[in-house]
Amino acid sequence: MQRRDNPYTPGAGRKPPYLAGRDEDLEDFASLVEVLSGGGADRSLIYYGLRGVGKTVLLMELDILASEAGWATTDVQEVGSRPDFWATFAQMASRLLREMSRTHRIKERIDRALGVVKAFSLLTPGGVQLKLDVDAVTGMADSGDPEQDLVELLREIGESARAAGSGALFLIDEMHNLDSPSLAAVCMAFQAVSRDALPVALVGAGPPDLQVRLMRAKPYADRLFEYRELGRLSDSAARIALIQPAATLGVRYHEDAARAVVEMAAGYPYFLQEYGRELWNAAEAPSVTMADVEEVGDLVKEQLARTFYATRFAMASDAEQRYLAAMASLGSPPYSSVEVARAWGAENQRQTSPHRDSLIQKGLIWSPRRGCVDFTVPLFAEYLLEHHPTGEFDDA
Repeated sequence: MQRRDNPYTPGAGRKPPYLAGRDEDLEDFASLVEVLSGGGADRSLIYYGLRGVGKTVLLMELDILASEAGWATTDVQEVGSRPDFWATFAQMASRLLREMSRTHRIKERIDRALGVVKAFSLLTPGGVQLKLDVDAVTGMADSGDPEQDLVELLREIGESARAAGSGALFLIDEMHNLDSPSLAAVCMAFQAVSRDALPVALVGAGPPDLQVRLMRAKPYADRLFEYRELGRLSDSAARIALIQPAATLGVRYHEDAARAVVEMAAGYPYFLQEYGRELWNAAEAPSVTMADVEEVGDLVKEQLARTFYATRFAMASDAEQRYLAAMASLGSPPYSSVEVARAWGAENQRQTSPHRDSLIQKGLIWSPRRGCVDFTVPLFAEYLLEHHPTGEFDDA
């Protein structure tokens, strides 16, 4: 069991050696590609869930499936915290069309579409153009109206894909970072390509309130996309995700050890990979025992506290950190905003509303229903109770 052979891959967006518990999602995507490739219409997919459930990893797997089906893809594009709408979609569109150009002999059609992309890109701040060896097509995707322009851009991509006998897939991670006008434009554009039965699809991913954000942007978004919650793995799927990578290298888990790790990881794929990595490094025999689990348990918890939780806690201001601690002090979620305000020490809920709204914007909490909040990070309450109890803020 050499460290260099360690098969576990904890980290943001790092694909595990075995993707467990997502067979239904893979089948749904394969069905979407088949329908659109055959000239039919179907709804694109939106995945939402807590941090560490494997949203990015799933998008990476769908990227591979689409490529194997002959589709062009954007690769998984993570939307930054301050994205520019025009630059974001111009770059993705350019990538899609360049990929089609490499694999299909439809140069004239692709050049026209790239001309539309170039016109679209002129609307970026300062009119910064993509390096495209074509002339901009005037009067297409250059009005300055995000909704109209994205519709025209995606139609060009869809027509190019249809001419190539292919398809085009947008893979957008951290989709919640797009502002409301940008999300509205996405809704409008994918409604248009669906209505025209063009082979263009979107798979987006984000935190639990992504569906709500899309519906606020366009009320019909609830019917436009298929929404899929990615939750923790079942015990059986979590067990497979843990033991399968080691089994392929001739290392087995004792049953009690595997059961204990599955329980401690609470079914979250990222946590399973962290435990697996440390157990591989700690075990001396070609098997993982309960003694190994007891040896690395505290080490993994300290690692998660330092790298997974503390960095997110540091994103919050002092008052917001106090709000997070107040949430954790209330027991089981979801937490009443009124009770959180009381635990925070406020005279009324209005006093803490700015902190609540800021934490939602930062993606640390969300509102599962009116008047309630919850964490977007799994087991965050347990971390806060241990490391940042409400008493820590009494003199703040």
